[in-house]
Amino acid sequence: MFNRWWKEFKEFFLKNNNALTLAVGVLVGQQSTKIVNSLSGDLLMPLLNPLVPNGGYKDLVIPYFGGEIAIGKLLDTALEGVIVAWALFIVFKAVKRIERFNQPKQDSSDNT
Repeated sequence: MFNRWWKEFKEFFLKNNNALTLAVGVLVGQQSTKIVNSLSGDLLMPLLNPLVPNGGYKDLVIPYFGGEIAIGKLLDTALEGVIVAWALFIVFKAVKRIERFNQPKQDSSDNT
């Protein structure tokens, strides 16, 4: 029984490349998060700092019944989400273009 499991595990990990593909995806995702955080926090959001009174955008709050709503943190997170969505859209379009390019072309004279 153990031998069969070991054989299936080797097929899963080595032959199908499922685990390897997942590991690469996780690493790329981690690096993409760092890039998006830097793009948002170090490049785009500081452009908003002159428009926000009393410091930076992350300090922007709305007073609410004795508490505060941290609108600056919400803006930062929303911008990061938009950047990630845009990057995924670009990757998706590139993959679709490659798939279209690799498909065999149909001859228009066959449609009679």
